[in-house]
Amino acid sequence: MSKSIDQLILTLNKESDIYAEVLELSKKKREAIKANALDELSEITTYEQGLVVTLFKLEEIREKVVDMVMRENHIETAENLTELTNSLSYEDRSKVLNAKDRLIVLVKNVTEENRFNNRVLEERLQLINLNIELMTQVGDDSGKYNRKAVSEDQEHKSIFDRRV
Repeated sequence: MSKSIDQLILTLNKESDIYAEVLELSKKKREAIKANALDELSEITTYEQGLVVTLFKLEEIREKVVDMVMRENHIETAENLTELTNSLSYEDRSKVLNAKDRLIVLVKNVTEENRFNNRVLEERLQLINLNIELMTQVGDDSGKYNRKAVSEDQEHKSIFDRRV
């Protein structure tokens, strides 16, 4: 196995490790969202942003390593890693594809977890908005009628606009 193939596998594995950590953080975010633990959610998000920066750097490294693999193996073009591995030995191809498959599974899991967390956050925000609407409509006397059956439309004031 060449040094560039080793570096490619190492890079893919490192990306997988970071995505595994992001997945764990996503699960912790879910719990923080459910518990309304905003401070914890903020800390998790800040840490997660650092991991995303690391992933961008690893992506750049992977691109350079792939170029090196292509030069060493005299490969003109390759649309993706699977196509690139077609020119490699069986052993190298197997190791690279295993590392790639692990990374793909982790990326999909992180994506699903993030979608779920986004739905939970949207539901929480809708609930907060509903509570705010209900609080601002307390004491609303519109729709009441006087003895002459005439609607007494009053100016709508929210609970925050009223005098104590």
